[in-house]
Amino acid sequence: MPVSHFFLMTLYALIVSLFFAILWRRDRRDQVRLLLQMFLGLVGGALLLAWLMYPFPSGPPVPIP
Repeated sequence: MPVSHFFLMTLYALIVSLFFAILWRRDRRDQVRLLLQMFLGLVGGALLLAWLMYPFPSGPPVPIP
């Protein structure tokens, strides 16, 4: 069963956000707020970066005839 890169990216973002939210905040409400901010920042930042890189080719340059 193939797993998409987007799923793995969101899973990684969720795990990292959960870890730092528990590590850095004591109150449950603050933990949830930080978790959401970090998760949306990581996923949104990755999507924004992918959108900015989209016009650039991903392969080797095409030779000029």
